[in-house]
Amino acid sequence: MSFQFRIDISRCIGCQACVVACVTANDLDPTGGRNWVKFLEDENEVRGNTTFVPYLCMHCDDPPCVDACPTGASFKAEDGRVLVDEDLCIGCGLCVPACPYEARYVAPDTNILQKCTLCEGRVSNGQAPACFDVCPADARSFYEVVEIDGEQQVISVGDVNAIDEGHETMTLTSPTVNPGPNLIFSGLPEDLALLREKRPPHENGSATSMVWRNGAGKAVGAMGVASAFAMAGMIGLGKLRDRKERMALAEETEQETAEMEALDEAEEQAQPIAMDSKEGGGDDVEDGTRGT
Repeated sequence: MSFQFRIDISRCIGCQACVVACVTANDLDPTGGRNWVKFLEDENEVRGNTTFVPYLCMHCDDPPCVDACPTGASFKAEDGRVLVDEDLCIGCGLCVPACPYEARYVAPDTNILQKCTLCEGRVSNGQAPACFDVCPADARSFYEVVEIDGEQQVISVGDVNAIDEGHETMTLTSPTVNPGPNLIFSGLPEDLALLREKRPPHENGSATSMVWRNGAGKAVGAMGVASAFAMAGMIGLGKLRDRKERMALAEETEQETAEMEALDEAEEQAQPIAMDSKEGGGDDVEDGTRGT
């Protein structure tokens, strides 16, 4: 794996600058987002105690979401990221409940799965992931070595290995759920304990996704890649048709808008010519040329 990332939940102030940065950098619908900040309350504290926990894809070593995907759209990249091929995604949503960390959703406007990519595009261009780059509390640390124009370049925010005094580290797993998450949480012991209590990884998947992951998916894999895509095509045919219709409508609307803008521009250019003609006619009358 080429990257490391850590979040210190005892440093987080809950400002949600990371959430805004994610939506902006990835041009997402503001009602969605690829990372969130969870507010965890400790009811045992007399004065109350809130711990803010930034939440995003853990980019697991053994991601259940990948196994649950019937088309191969969800996949594990060579650098360790868990990504989605939007051209293969049919919006079936089987991967959503398969994620133990609730870090996936199907966007209602595109019917395509959305999740954190650790800003793969930004990193490949020498920039840090947006959410890590903007954190004012230095709660996020990131490190990755990438090759840009044939040269090795380090992309980093903070120091992944520099843990505050009195803080501990952990990965968010349970005795029954451990997909090998790569996100490291750090913080005060009591804050980490609250995270384990309030947001443990849930058992993987709905009944449908688990049938696919443990039975049907394996059977399709045995049938071969061609059969898998055939089955995926049958499952998602209606969704693909709807998506094509939406895309065609969007293109038609865009073309109509461009035509209207062109007409408006032509009218604006024609107006000065008409005004010049009127002004010229008035000069002729004053000069007495009309009666000759």
